[in-house]
Amino acid sequence: IVAAMRCFVLALAAVGTFPIAQPSVAQQPVAQQPVAQDPVETWLARLTLEQKAGQLFMSWSLSRSEGTGEANNHARMRRWVREAELGGVILSLGTVADAAALVPQLQQEAKVPLLLAGDFEGGVWFRLDGATQLGNQMLVGATRSERLAEAMGRATAREAKALGFHWVFAPVLDVNSNPQNPIINVRSFGGDPDLVARLGSAFARGVRSEGLIACGKHFPGHGDVDSDSHLRMPTVPGDGERLRRVELYPFGVAARQGLESVMTGHLAVPGLGEAADVPATLSRRILHDVLRDELGFTGLVVTDALEMGGVKDAFPPGEVAVRALLAGADVLLMPPDPLLARAAVVDAVQSGRVPMARLDDAVRRILTMKQRVGLLAGGGQLDPAWRSRMRTPASEAVGDELATQGPVLVRDRGQILPLGEVGAADTVVVQVFDKRDDQAGRQFVDGLRGVVGPIVHTVHGGTEPAGIAQVAASLQSAKRIVLALHVKVREYDGTLGLPPVLRPLFAALRDDQEVVAVSFGSPYLVAQLPMVDTFVAAFVATDKTERHVAAALRGRGWLVGKLPVAIPGVAAAGHGLHLYPSQACVDERLSAVVVKKDDAAERANAAGAPHGDVPMHTLDAELTPQLTALLEHAVADGAFPGAVCLVARHGVPLVRVAVGKLDYSADAAPVSLGTPFDLASLTKVCATTPAVLHLCATGQMSLDDPVARWVPEFVGTGKAAVTIRHLLGHCSGLPAYERYYRTLTGAPAIVAAAAAEGLMTEPGSSVTYSDLGFVLLMAAVERCSGQPFAEFVQERVFTPLGMPGAAFAPTSGSPRTGAAPSEHDDRRGGIVQGRVHDENAFAMGGVSGHAGLFATAHDVLAFGCAMLAGGRGVVPRDLLATATQPVGLVAGDTTRGLGFQLLQSGTWAGSTVSPGTFGHTGFTGTSLVCDPDLGTVTVLLTNRVHPTRVNNKIQAVRRAVHDLVRGSVR
Repeated sequence: IVAAMRCFVLALAAVGTFPIAQPSVAQQPVAQQPVAQDPVETWLARLTLEQKAGQLFMSWSLSRSEGTGEANNHARMRRWVREAELGGVILSLGTVADAAALVPQLQQEAKVPLLLAGDFEGGVWFRLDGATQLGNQMLVGATRSERLAEAMGRATAREAKALGFHWVFAPVLDVNSNPQNPIINVRSFGGDPDLVARLGSAFARGVRSEGLIACGKHFPGHGDVDSDSHLRMPTVPGDGERLRRVELYPFGVAARQGLESVMTGHLAVPGLGEAADVPATLSRRILHDVLRDELGFTGLVVTDALEMGGVKDAFPPGEVAVRALLAGADVLLMPPDPLLARAAVVDAVQSGRVPMARLDDAVRRILTMKQRVGLLAGGGQLDPAWRSRMRTPASEAVGDELATQGPVLVRDRGQILPLGEVGAADTVVVQVFDKRDDQAGRQFVDGLRGVVGPIVHTVHGGTEPAGIAQVAASLQSAKRIVLALHVKVREYDGTLGLPPVLRPLFAALRDDQEVVAVSFGSPYLVAQLPMVDTFVAAFVATDKTERHVAAALRGRGWLVGKLPVAIPGVAAAGHGLHLYPSQACVDERLSAVVVKKDDAAERANAAGAPHGDVPMHTLDAELTPQLTALLEHAVADGAFPGAVCLVARHGVPLVRVAVGKLDYSADAAPVSLGTPFDLASLTKVCATTPAVLHLCATGQMSLDDPVARWVPEFVGTGKAAVTIRHLLGHCSGLPAYERYYRTLTGAPAIVAAAAAEGLMTEPGSSVTYSDLGFVLLMAAVERCSGQPFAEFVQERVFTPLGMPGAAFAPTSGSPRTGAAPSEHDDRRGGIVQGRVHDENAFAMGGVSGHAGLFATAHDVLAFGCAMLAGGRGVVPRDLLATATQPVGLVAGDTTRGLGFQLLQSGTWAGSTVSPGTFGHTGFTGTSLVCDPDLGTVTVLLTNRVHPTRVNNKIQAVRRAVHDLVRGSVR
């Protein structure tokens, strides 16, 4: 209309009837410039109807060549590219070299450059051998790390891009809430919608950062089903509210963050208002009304394979393609016959059933994606240097981190790990496969050499019953059995679990045998194996995960992942026990390091240099210099004369800093990493608490024993109700402190005085931090064990936990040599050095349950790591878990565990503190923080009371230290 009016006006002007203004000279050049052409619109205008229809379709091929002549799969795919004029191709199984050879051939056949896609859910290696073995999505979910999810996406895209791929059919945004799901399982990030949304969006960001297209699948959510859509159409249960809260949530989050494409699932979802017999792929209600209008998704919609049973049986193949297009799908994936499917779309457009506008809209979106990845400008092709882009150090580092942070120790009854006490000859490995022996597990078996015997059995779903019986019989003499379970998700299978033929093998296992199982696939297998004592969910069998789990089992690595799904009857989502390297492994690492503050080797360790047979977890490489600068500034500011700060992650010391001198004199000796410090109240958690818990674990004492049972002189009003638990939780009602040292001498006298104190409050009614309670706990330990307190903790705590420098300094003996001096005390003749600073402990002879312990930072670090590692046999895991949770006696109190302080955000422990973090401080300027969430242990030892206690600058320094540590965790 506008053009016609313009012609009319010009005609009138020509005869002088209707004058028009002429453009100025300045305007004329602009008016005469040609309008820039949009490449997408230019390409769209060139295409015939048949070519437009061809752009909708992507067909599938193996990357490796199979068959000969016209039956060759590559020849067939080249023909389809030519004759059906496909818009893209999805390539699968083969090697990276196979793909690199095929991709240029396919592009050469295409008139419009092809989009090349792959199901690279866990990396390119997921479909093509020779790429970096990154893992799978559930392994990432067990790390709960957005950084690693994004890094996986980035590494995947880099390798895919080098091979000439443009489209990564990942992330899987399905929430795997159904343990019976036979097709999603470890392909999902987990069972929590928020976790899936966070990690899925992060993976997509990583893909996008390399200029490739990410694809969220399988909309509207394939997680809560119990059948495989490759075989039949599953039904997703739940009403609209539940579906929006769980299934749709990750897709909505990813869409708002710029997700480029979404793949549909062949799913019945009646809760979204669609008929129960209509798959989502063919539903306009779901693809248009929900996905586009409700969730605001503006990208490309691609169907799952149209050859799958969930949709192909509903209508003839051509009809399925037409209905998917009408429903709102833009790309129609893997039709059984692409030529027939294209003809059906052409007929539908020509008949008017499919509006040309709907076809153009879909093709325009496809061409836009091709422009985005550079195809319309001649880019997006195979990188000539593609070989150098595979398995780069950066990509391998991502795989290393996933393998070391993801595997989960789900169960360890009897704390069997690390392996070693049972002789190797009595330990047998059985490799268990679901369908067939696929040659996985070799790295795992090799990694166990030395702690297992030479015999390795292999069984699978195809093993004859006689063979199963033979293996079962051979296991009868074994004391320990290690099961390596390889049960994988397989398309067109419909089941996921241990084959029934293997039941006689598992039934033959005896209660007196130690059974360790590692699942390199489905984490739910443990529910089928109640006889298993120790279970590790490794999720995937990469060389890296196999090596790392083997190293952890033998005490040279760690297991720190958290279950991303719940295992009914076994463990909740988020559960995961910590296993850290054995003390021998840590000692080996420490002895290999030259201990100098500015040593290059020390910096390498801080950055996470590899050691032994496992790579190190890392903290930011700048943490060491940052802590050094912070503590040196604190020394200059007079906060303390000197300090040692150590940081470990997952049981491995990574940062060691020693600054300042023993005192402020010019000729004072420098503080070293081996300097002993007076720990003050750290004695409560490093000596007294584990001593009491150990006695409880051995059945000699109970947390609910009345204190009077062990300290009979503890009598008086209300005291009969006071238990060991009350004393540990600082809620006994006893006063905080009394200056007994002014009038009393000797441990018996001061214990008697503490026992005679009246209660200030009713037991369990309030928290009052009390030294007196720990004086009484020392007495209880001595009377229960029959040993002097210092001797008992040396034998039962310090030695087994690898704390060789931890010891009391009795006043009857020599002072602790080389110890950092504490306060100037005229009563004791001047500077106190090598003797306990606390006056009551000094009056008791230097040994008490509340103070008196001297130790190096390495000793305290070893203790903290042992606590995060589950107690290393000194304290059982379950009792330690109780000790590091709120005592529960005082209503509303969340600050006190048994002995341990439960640390809060905004305190000396840091601006932000992870839930579950525990530790303690000492009056002399010492502190210990154990963060189970981050796996970090931070020890800061200072002598801030030198030369006077009137100095509280330590508080700000502590907080700054812990903020630096938390911010450095990668």
